Amino acid sequence: GSLRTWSFANPAIESVQVLLKTEGRPLDADVELWQGPDNTPHKMRVYVEDGALRTFNAVIGTPRGPNTVAIRNIGQLEF
Repeated sequence: GSLRTWSFANPAIESVQVLLKTEGRPLDADVELWQGPDNTPHKMRVYVEDGALRTFNAVIGTPRGPNTVAIRNIGQLEF
């Protein structure tokens, strides 16, 4: 599965919005918040049967930077 990360070093950023969708296929992903270099990440598993009909939308608190949000696609690729 592919992995995308976004880092926020500015402590003034208190939250980020995550929006995940597909073109009608199932959505299966892990969303993680990494706070600082030594903290255990906060993890969330996201599964939606139809990512076009029902998108995933969340606001994640990111207090006290630096923070990184990571999203890993763990869905099966079937064509």
